[in-house]
Amino acid sequence: MLTIGLTGGIGSGKSTVAQWFKQQGVPVMDADKTVHHLLQSDSSTISKLVREFGSEILGENGEINRVELGRRVFKEGDARKRLERIVHPRVIECMNSERDVQRSLGAKVCVWDVPLLFETGFDQFVDVVWVVWVPRDLQIKRVLARDKLRQDEVEARIAAQQSLDEKRKQADVVIDNSGNQIETMRQLEEAWKDLMKHNKRTNIENYED
Repeated sequence: MLTIGLTGGIGSGKSTVAQWFKQQGVPVMDADKTVHHLLQSDSSTISKLVREFGSEILGENGEINRVELGRRVFKEGDARKRLERIVHPRVIECMNSERDVQRSLGAKVCVWDVPLLFETGFDQFVDVVWVVWVPRDLQIKRVLARDKLRQDEVEARIAAQQSLDEKRKQADVVIDNSGNQIETMRQLEEAWKDLMKHNKRTNIENYED
């Protein structure tokens, strides 16, 4: 089964591209939604996080209080790595399980939607990488309009991720989302046709195992 790793950055429009894949009938596994599910209802993950970061991160409903967890992660120097050591293996396990289900249902291609694909090393689990790119100034402008943050807050969030210019250097496919929606859709359609042509030549069945 061919797995496309889809990534971008805050304000790049990655969610629009993920929605396009869904409209084509391609299963999309969303890493962020997987994390949210684990923090809400995965008892093993919750108990490990409580042992690591303290009972204060546990909400009254028994779920992880993401605001409090985030506060601790940003305050403590190595906390992010400690968090990732607990959460990432379970995310990979869950997404692999979902991929297996889609394969059993006959899907030949799926998408792993992972905002921090390169930063977390998740790129090693996919076959090709599609990066949704926009210039940095447009990225800032879109986030300012969408999230009502101050410019310094937006720039801090962008700085916490690998730059889109660096990501595009590592991509197999770059979708330039700086234009209008028609231009973006045209690029997606062309990239998809190219991928299907390539897989006919290399035999997409090779990805089934």
